[in-house]
Amino acid sequence: MRTMQIYTKEGCQFSGQLRELLDEKQIPYEETLVKLDSPQHHELGERSGSMKLPQAFIGVIPMGSTQEVQAAAINGMLDDLVAD
Repeated sequence: MRTMQIYTKEGCQFSGQLRELLDEKQIPYEETLVKLDSPQHHELGERSGSMKLPQAFIGVIPMGSTQEVQAAAINGMLDDLVAD
């Protein structure tokens, strides 16, 4: 199973929901805590096209925010993307 890379913000409800979803589905992930308006936050914006947190990636594939990852989980796309 592929490992997801997630960028989250401390104390963020949506970041917590994303972690819960991945834990529930037993999808491994590497988490990076990002502070708003930091250089890391701006780099994430360039990489994903969005400054919104959280953001998830599978390799170079941007998955988007919690809502987009949830939608991918519902339609089965997430399982397909993390499968080896």
